[in-house]
Order: sequence, then C-alpha cells, then structure tokens
Amino acid sequence: MDASAIAAMATQGSQQQLAMQKDVAVQKKAMESQEMAAQSMLQAMPDIGEMQAATQGLPENVGTNINTKA
Repeated sequence: MDASAIAAMATQGSQQQLAMQKDVAVQKKAMESQEMAAQSMLQAMPDIGEMQAATQGLPENVGTNINTKA
C-alpha cells in the first residue's frame, strides 16, 4: 500500500466516526426532547387522589353516560 491509500483510509475512517458521533448526538437530543415533552404531559395530568376526592358524595351513575343529541 502506498502512503496516499493509507491516508485516504484513515481519513475515511475518521469521517465515518465523526458521522456516527453526530448521529448519536442527534438521537440523544431527540430523546431528551421527548423526555421533556412526556414529563410536561405527566405534570399536566390531574392527580388521581384529587379526582377521586372531587367525585366523592356523587351518585354512582353520575359520569357513566354521555347524553348526546343529533
């Protein structure tokens, strides 16, 4: 092998490694973004204890049917 072929292989390997590092960084950012969105959705959900406390004392049938008119 001549020196230029070795240099070309080294450059190609370096470029492949850099591309892989970039892809991993992009995937990490996407996962962090999804995690933040999921956390905000979980925080926005009402507490089940609060929901149960709000419905205590109501008749059993309240909230079981939806009345609609066309």
